[in-house]
Amino acid sequence: MASNGKTELRIDLTAADDTTTFSTFKDFYLGGGPYYNLHIKRGNAQLDSGYYGLSNSNGRPFSTFDVDRDNYSSRNCAVYNHGAWWYNGVGHINLNGDYVKPGSVRHTNRRAGMVYYLFQNNWTSLKVSKMMFRPV
Repeated sequence: MASNGKTELRIDLTAADDTTTFSTFKDFYLGGGPYYNLHIKRGNAQLDSGYYGLSNSNGRPFSTFDVDRDNYSSRNCAVYNHGAWWYNGVGHINLNGDYVKPGSVRHTNRRAGMVYYLFQNNWTSLKVSKMMFRPV
């Protein structure tokens, strides 16, 4: 569905203290398999700012535990971060990471929890994350 025409992506986040935020991304679509490259335009400044935002992964293929397609040559980011994603380097967003106690930081690797660094400018694990898309 995400490869059939123009769509808009919305990401909703909830922190451990029940603070919420969301961002919408225009012209979102995924390329066909086997790479499923992410195509996205910049979202709002709070959740998509420069190097730390999702649009930094624009054009990147989806990287998984068994198929390393990230942009980091010395390790598989999906293995290191405990979650598949469109990694451009190690990454500051990991909505497919381990679900650890919300508000905590995974002690062995702060990026391996369910995190979105720009939300509260820290590595604390989120309570809820939702990714939704719709045709526009």
